[in-house]
Amino acid sequence: MARKSIGESMARSVRRVVRKLLARTRWGRDRKSRDPFFVTQKLVRAQAPVIFDVGAHVGETAARYRALFPGALIHSFEPFPESYESLRSAFRSDPRVIPHNVAVAEETGTGKLHVNRASVTNSLLESDRRGDDYWGKNLLDTDGELAIKTLSLDEFCRAEGIEHVDVLKIDVQGAEYAVLAGARKLLERHAVDVIYLEMIMAPSYVGQRKYHYYLTRLDELGYELFDLFNLGRRDGRLIQSDGIFVASEFLARYEAEKRRQRRQ
Repeated sequence: MARKSIGESMARSVRRVVRKLLARTRWGRDRKSRDPFFVTQKLVRAQAPVIFDVGAHVGETAARYRALFPGALIHSFEPFPESYESLRSAFRSDPRVIPHNVAVAEETGTGKLHVNRASVTNSLLESDRRGDDYWGKNLLDTDGELAIKTLSLDEFCRAEGIEHVDVLKIDVQGAEYAVLAGARKLLERHAVDVIYLEMIMAPSYVGQRKYHYYLTRLDELGYELFDLFNLGRRDGRLIQSDGIFVASEFLARYEAEKRRQRRQ
């Protein structure tokens, strides 16, 4: 048993060294530049950032943010009860990850969640029958509907006394526009520094907004597109991408700091 433990310890040490060496290579640097979470870590330098994980599912994204931002306060919003219970269980021992069993939308009140065959495709929007052509057969099939609570981020921040959000991640299967609408006051005063947003281009949900809507709307609010990630294609067509958008003043400060560092 002792020999096995020593061997495992040595193997872990070797893996750590290899990861560090690879990280210093061009391959390692390129890999980080393509990862939206590492890019967010580069942008956000606060020691204890406030992060909103909207569409948290079972906590996959919260786990990434926790690893990169050990001091962060993470509010995770997930309306589907089964996914919420998994999320709550996963972070039971972490008091700085706060799960909320609610859907983030344009208004605080009640709504209807379409519960689909694959829980990651659950949405406030009805599934588009053309979605099978892009995502695979039956994934968007709806098994039922569920009455849920909804809230707007403007109302949530007012009630919780939250003045500033460092990162707003939104992945709500076609209804991202409703989350932005419910955060209008926050966004107009640039109380959110970085937005990490999923954008679906392929017809997947009835009522989803087109790609250019998000580019135009966020530009109107003073947010600039920093980069695109996770571009998904099907039969040569771009069907989805994630984007990081940054408040213009925040981006100006970030770029000024980079110029200062290059001069040193």
